[in-house]
Formats: sequence, structure tokens, C-alpha cells
Amino acid sequence: MRIGINALYLLPGKVGGSEIYIRNLVKWLPRAESQNQYVIFTNRESAGVFDDIPGRVEVVPCNLNAASRPMRILWEQLMLPGQVKRHKIDVLLSAGMTAPFLSPVPSYVVIYDLQHENQPQNFSKSYLFFLRAIISLSAKRSHGVLTLSEKSKRDIVSIYKLDPRDVGVTYLACDHKAFYRREAGEIDAVRKKHKLPERFILYIASSLPHKNYERLLEAFKKVKEKESGIKLVLIGARDYGHGVIATKIEELELIDSVVFLGWLPFEDIPLIYSASELFVFPSLHEGFGIPVLEAFATGVPVVCSNIEPVTEVAGSAALLIDPLDIDSIASGILSVINDRGLRERLKKEGLKRAKEFSWEKTARDTVSILNTFLSRRGAK
Repeated sequence: MRIGINALYLLPGKVGGSEIYIRNLVKWLPRAESQNQYVIFTNRESAGVFDDIPGRVEVVPCNLNAASRPMRILWEQLMLPGQVKRHKIDVLLSAGMTAPFLSPVPSYVVIYDLQHENQPQNFSKSYLFFLRAIISLSAKRSHGVLTLSEKSKRDIVSIYKLDPRDVGVTYLACDHKAFYRREAGEIDAVRKKHKLPERFILYIASSLPHKNYERLLEAFKKVKEKESGIKLVLIGARDYGHGVIATKIEELELIDSVVFLGWLPFEDIPLIYSASELFVFPSLHEGFGIPVLEAFATGVPVVCSNIEPVTEVAGSAALLIDPLDIDSIASGILSVINDRGLRERLKKEGLKRAKEFSWEKTARDTVSILNTFLSRRGAK
């Protein structure tokens, strides 16, 4: 079977966890099974991303600048079906929340989460209308939906009125060859490279509103009152919310205590995890929460939101806090800083928990779900 993968949405360095997902899915699909051929449709911005993947993977560069989401979707609707026919695709998997409404072959779409439905206040009215229309139609016109958590599956089934059997869940993972506890020499080198403080709390996220930076900074102010020697290191893309964060840091007089490194090379990230004292993840909304697993795998204790699906990922291996409560965030951080026994327990349980997730399993489950969808479709 020739499986087409619609990766037209991919803008390297700008689409967060969905980039991690597609890179690893394509890498592991030919390793997870030995029968299918994979044809990846890419845009101009992602040229070369998948060129070094060995095995049964063919890359089809498309004449599309995808930075304009409306233009990308228009191309996806009008031109991609022709590409699917031309390359003799049997099944199409669209990995970026939207899919062609009129596909010449069975078509399946990956919907990471429904933040636009659950937190509409984070979007302008015009963009919200656009998202609601295009994602809803993609879900309803596709022959099945893949998502990343049971929480997102319940949302998709409820909001789009889909048969639960037409929505499959594939958990994500972290790259265990990159994310592991590093040696002291490597950690010292990355400290010098990025001028990292000796003691710091780490948060990795884009600057979007649902990442909850303002409450985290308020909580960190409280932490500083009791632990003056610790700093906060922030890593992630500077999206449209960055100005609000910068203003908040100034208002709280935390300029000397907060280090904002922005977007960094991937190879540095595991080392910075290892250098941190703890990882905090106070997000208000997630489709999955890969950074929690990355922290687990590097042996770093985690303080994270008690929201679904983060709790699906963390299990009992993290200290859970209420992300809407500044005191809860501060208290959670201080508990881990001040309790060595708790830190060691979280490190141990986190390492164990991380091993329960792998990209090979994600790829294998993806193929299994697609086969199940196709079988049900043939039985109708």
C-alpha cells in the first residue's frame, strides 16, 4: 500500500510539537512495518527535512509557500488531490489538522487538540471562524481522525458528532537517543555556551497565551522570596505573546532572574534539561505534552499542570499543580526544591514513565489504526 502523508503545514522551527510529531512519524513508519511505501508531500519551506530518511520513503516537493495558512489550505484543497492521483496513493494521512474535502482516496486527518473550541478567547474572531470552519469540515469529510490523547478524542467525538470508532489515539514520545541524563562535562559545556545560571528552573514552550507564562512569572516571584539563588530559564519560539511576557518580567522586577533564550538548536535542548534543577510545565491547554516526557527521560523532576491530557502523559511521575492558581504553582516548585526525597522519587518514576512511550510504538499504532479504519470502511 502506498500511504501519502500530507506534510504541507510544516514550517520548521515555527509549528511547535507538530514538527516533532511529523519528523519522528516519518522517520519511524518504515521501521515499524515492512510492507507499505510512504510518499511525503512537502512545501518549499520544509525542503530537505525528510531527504535523509532511509527506506521506503519518497519525498514529493510541492510548489507551495506555506507561510500563508489560507494559501496552504487552498493549495491543499485544489491541488493536492491531483498530486495524490499522480503518485498513485492508496491512502492519504494529513498530519496538520486539515485535509482535502474531496479526496480521491480514503483520507484521514490528524487533529492534535481543539484549543480553538476549548479556549476561543485566545483567537481573534476572524481567525476563530476560519479555524472552526476548516477543522470541522476536515474532521467530518475525512474517513477517520487520529488524535494524541483520550481527552482530545472525547472532545472531537462530542463537538463534531463523530462515531468514536472513527477516532483513533496514538500517544507521542521523545527521542530516547537524544533525551537521556548527560555527563557533567557535557552539562558544563552547554552552561558555558548559553551562559546558564548555576541553579535554574526550566520551562520550554512557545510564548502563546495558553502556555500560562504570566501566572508562572507571578509564581516565580514568590519562589524567589524564599529561594533567592535560583533563576528561571525560558526556551521557545517568540510568538505574538512574547511582548506580554517581556512586560510582565519588567513589572515583577525579574529582569535579572529570568533568562529568555528563545528558539535553540535541537541538539542543545537535552543538555539544558539535564542542567536544570527542575522542569515546570504550567500550561493551560495541550494536545499531549511532549516536554514532560523529555524532562522525564533526562532525569529531571517535573512540576506540571493537573489538566488532561497532561495527566495522561505524566501519570504519577510528576508533581501536579493547579495552573490557574499562582500559589499552587509556587508551592509545587518549592516542594521539589526543598524536598530531596521527593526530587529523587520524581526522577526515578519519571525515567520509568518515559520508557513507556516510544516513536516506534507511535508509528506502529498509526499503521494499525489506519488498517482498522480501512477494514471498517470495506465492511460498510
